[in-house]
Amino acid sequence: MILKDLARAVVDGPVALARLRATNRKAMVNNGVKFAGSPSRVKLGNQVAIFGPTVLAVTDGGGLDGSRLEVGERTYIGEFNNIRTAGAPIIIGSDCLISQHITIVGSNHATALGSPITSQPWEGDGVLIGDDVWIGAGAVILPGARIGDGAVVAANAVVRGEVPANAIVGGVPARVLGHRHPASQ
Repeated sequence: MILKDLARAVVDGPVALARLRATNRKAMVNNGVKFAGSPSRVKLGNQVAIFGPTVLAVTDGGGLDGSRLEVGERTYIGEFNNIRTAGAPIIIGSDCLISQHITIVGSNHATALGSPITSQPWEGDGVLIGDDVWIGAGAVILPGARIGDGAVVAANAVVRGEVPANAIVGGVPARVLGHRHPASQ
């Protein structure tokens, strides 16, 4: 078992990270990033920057097999983030700021009574984050979240469902607090 665990650590560690970089040459993926999954399911746009330690897990499971991660051009993903497709797509637009200590998950365990949660299939249809979105430190983005272009998610918010374009949301669960306005001239 120890050799199997060691082999998995190498395959899901430096080898996977090198393969991810090779298939996304115009992005900067820091050495501290831990990547698991198939690089063929990841598309990182030009000038994407991902800093570690961050976990990128683009893996299937729980009965779901639609894992993929797409990150648009010039998007910044800070340190200590946890991004897990869990069998569903996560799509992040261009020019986004993904601060630190953020969790984004594409699916989650079902919770029906009568069967242990760990034995239940996963459910969720992924996450879609538009262009020019700022997600504050400590936020959690749950399966099914659809965050519109230009939105701001406050620190420590928990987002599920729709966030309108240009909305500023915060709280647990997140609710609209205001809207972005054009800069004064």
